Amino acid sequence: MQLVALKYFVAVADHGSFNAAAERLGVTPSTLTRSVDTLEDDLGLTLFERSRRGVVLTPGAASVLAETRRMLASLAAVTEAADGAARGTTGELRLGVRSPPLGEPLRSMLARWRRDHPGVRLIIHELSDHDIYAELTARRIDVALVPSFAPWPRIVMEPLYRERMVAAVPWDHALASRDILRWSDLRSETIYVQEWPNSHAMREFYASMIGIGVPFQAQPSGKQTVFSLVAAGFGVTLAQQSQAEVSFPGVVFRAVDEANAQVEFSLAWPREAAGALIGRFLTAMRAGALDAGSAANAQGR
Repeated sequence: MQLVALKYFVAVADHGSFNAAAERLGVTPSTLTRSVDTLEDDLGLTLFERSRRGVVLTPGAASVLAETRRMLASLAAVTEAADGAARGTTGELRLGVRSPPLGEPLRSMLARWRRDHPGVRLIIHELSDHDIYAELTARRIDVALVPSFAPWPRIVMEPLYRERMVAAVPWDHALASRDILRWSDLRSETIYVQEWPNSHAMREFYASMIGIGVPFQAQPSGKQTVFSLVAAGFGVTLAQQSQAEVSFPGVVFRAVDEANAQVEFSLAWPREAAGALIGRFLTAMRAGALDAGSAANAQGR
């Protein structure tokens, strides 16, 4: 049984005539007739009652026609999905992040991606540095957005944008009364840092900015939990400027007036990764970062 024969069957049923269906399909009536005759032989069922006025479905052919329409519609959906996947306009994109994608510029970049790619399902995996690397290499996530201080073998790291760092302190802490802080103001404080087994990059990054000998307190938890500890007065922490755009009860954010008080974020993906969808996402994020940089420069003038 050939697919073209099923398409011809539906066309004849729709037009009520072999001649009209043949003209619509751009084939000869004899070709159409032979194809439908062969289909009837394959099915062991007469599909049409023929007369000089045209053709009508036989009683037994109605259910065959309904199933054929469903099958052709499903096939068209499969073809459309495959075409969309090949062009990167449909499918599923798995993005790994270390912290929730809050604030600018990432919020606008993701909003732009969704607007331009409504057929793509975006799934965000919030993971530790170690787990992001493991998931990338195992191809269980497609792309990651991570701080640039954690280079990985076999992973492409492309710098995307920079963010200023701020200090998060309890609302009733002495430092909360000051608008701007220096690293020297933090060196005597207990500084909480997200840290998981086999993942010490964040502590080393903080130490590179603030200095050695700082009493860091590691927490194998998300940034929200760290903010909760800060609010309860256990210590202070550092955060990205975008995270400071979201209020957190009991926590105030203060700017750090130091040249190195910034973090660079990179797109990361396996060297062997391929596919139109990943390519589209990388291109969109680059364009979004460029637009965000242009907007920031305009505001600064």
